Amino acid sequence: MTILSLVCAATLPLAGQQTGVSGVRPLAFGTVFPGVASVVSRSDPANSGQFDLKGHPGGSASLTFLLPAVMTGPAGATLPLVFGGSDGGFSASQSINNQVAFDPRTPYLASFVGNRASVFLGGTANPSTGQRAGSYTGTVTLTVVFF
Repeated sequence: MTILSLVCAATLPLAGQQTGVSGVRPLAFGTVFPGVASVVSRSDPANSGQFDLKGHPGGSASLTFLLPAVMTGPAGATLPLVFGGSDGGFSASQSINNQVAFDPRTPYLASFVGNRASVFLGGTANPSTGQRAGSYTGTVTLTVVFF
């Protein structure tokens, strides 16, 4: 049994005093079993990663993720991760049930309706059949440039 989670980090330009990014919830794979892939949907309310954004109504923002290829665990063991073409989600209403899917491996241009929005992230952990037990961690970074 392995407990897995990814820490979320956010960056934004210092010039944007009325804009902001905050990490709400890390992407968490929970208990993972050797040889069994663990998939977390971007619409999973408990395990998907979530960032909240504060922008300008009618404005836009470029969203760019830095995604890890592996998580690191005990004695340097690694656990492969995969992020697919619809594992990113943007919600102008901050609703996990009302997202526009996007590929988190490439930059995404998001449009604000109001002044708040949310970004969600899912992914897949692919443990090997001989995966070492223990806690694994990694870091997901979201860079947001507001326009």
